[in-house]
Amino acid sequence: MRAGLPGRRSILLGTVGLAAAAGYGAERLAGTVVRPGIPISDLTPGKAVSGPVGFGLAGLGGARSVLASRRGAPFLLHVWATWCSPCRHELPGLAAFMKTWGPDCPVVPVAVSSGSPEEIHAFLDRNDVALLPVWAVAGEDLKAWCGNRALAIPVTFLIDNAGCIRATAAESLDWAAPGAPAALRRVLAATSA
Repeated sequence: MRAGLPGRRSILLGTVGLAAAAGYGAERLAGTVVRPGIPISDLTPGKAVSGPVGFGLAGLGGARSVLASRRGAPFLLHVWATWCSPCRHELPGLAAFMKTWGPDCPVVPVAVSSGSPEEIHAFLDRNDVALLPVWAVAGEDLKAWCGNRALAIPVTFLIDNAGCIRATAAESLDWAAPGAPAALRRVLAATSA
């Protein structure tokens, strides 16, 4: 997996109203047949390609979080959107992966340009993935951190101890693959080395 910000299904983040223009409605995710994503082990850490991530996240009930607070340990920043069909197909696998891992799961799912945290939670609830953590980022903040470049979603960034991008997967990951948690542990250990 190459580091950087590739743009296969490129969009310019921060374009509010894209969901309405695309005409995507919420759909039931259970039972949807799609091709598996790329293996987590393909997130091979390279040289840091960004400044430290530091934008803020909005959560349910007015909760706030800053990704800079996660510095000191590598993690995955998974960016998705309610209006993104590949994202919607990936969510059940991601939710199951996070549930299996437990409360210290090093994956931070963040919805971009998808409405308020309450709207995102309602979407997840309607689609049987209500256990997924609800965090939202303003499209403008994500776009600024990415250097105002086009960005494909879903996208998963491997973030190192200093908060910098070390690898990028610009498509769905295969969260349900046998050995996926062990693969992520190896990726995170290689990022810390």
